[in-house]
Amino acid sequence: MTDFFRRQIFNIIAAVFLALFVLVWAAVLLRVGTWVPTGQAQAPELNGALVTAAGVLATSLSSLTASALGFTISEVKRDNEQAGHSAPLVSPGEVATRLSGRVIFAIMVYMTMGMLVLVLWLFKGQASTDLIGAFALSLLGWLVGAAGVVFQTEKTDA
Repeated sequence: MTDFFRRQIFNIIAAVFLALFVLVWAAVLLRVGTWVPTGQAQAPELNGALVTAAGVLATSLSSLTASALGFTISEVKRDNEQAGHSAPLVSPGEVATRLSGRVIFAIMVYMTMGMLVLVLWLFKGQASTDLIGAFALSLLGWLVGAAGVVFQTEKTDA
């Protein structure tokens, strides 16, 4: 039994972290998505702990996935340089094949929840909270950075 936990400890940590991220943000989405404006309130009140947890988890997951992508891109560039390429090429496919399954899954979870938050922010407008807007803008920034890697111009030797 302890061998199982030793072999799977990183998967367990990743699963718990991603499950917390999804549960906390699902609670935020549900609260904001089902909120009906009343009287003077412009947006639903969210528990301070929920706001803090959601912010920390979103920022952490964004940073972790972005740094994993950045480090992997650096490794590919270094390896291409060592292989003697005059201009170290970075193929998005090569970067993707070097990422672990945990990182790829984390990126998919982040983008999925982020897109749900973005859609809610766009459709709820003023009724969405600052937390929703902050995560939506953070996701857009993350996507711009990732798109910069995906759509980079690759130079080929002629």
